[in-house]
Amino acid sequence: MLVPTIASTVIVAAQIAGATAADVPADARRTITETNAAWLQAMKRQDAAAIAAIYGDDAVFVTPTGEALKGRAAMERFERERFAQTGRVIDGTIEDDGLARTGAYVYEWGHAALTVERRDGKTSHVVGRFLTVWSADANGRWHIIRNLSLSGD
Repeated sequence: MLVPTIASTVIVAAQIAGATAADVPADARRTITETNAAWLQAMKRQDAAAIAAIYGDDAVFVTPTGEALKGRAAMERFERERFAQTGRVIDGTIEDDGLARTGAYVYEWGHAALTVERRDGKTSHVVGRFLTVWSADANGRWHIIRNLSLSGD
């Protein structure tokens, strides 16, 4: 049985809706690139508040275990707990595999790889995929409104 990936599902949905990567506004592309870089640096600093700040007021984050978190306070709390349990990110990458726009939303999908220094001093590698939905607020600033994180190999 063929199981669709996030990317293939989003691409098909975007094609049905008539979305293309060319439709993604330059300011959205810039914000996404800058935010992804800032996210990685915030992970290294264990700055849960900075990570939560990239989300919109009513954003929803679905964790790799399927838990749905709503709002910045819940996301900040989750990140603090994750840092306490898993250790410190010491290196990593986050890369887009694609962007598409449909209506007021920009869909981003990609993958991340992190090197984590665990509590016991050993390092481990964590990889995963994501699907993120961005929307501009009333002031034209782009924020994440939905984020789905999946573990991977």
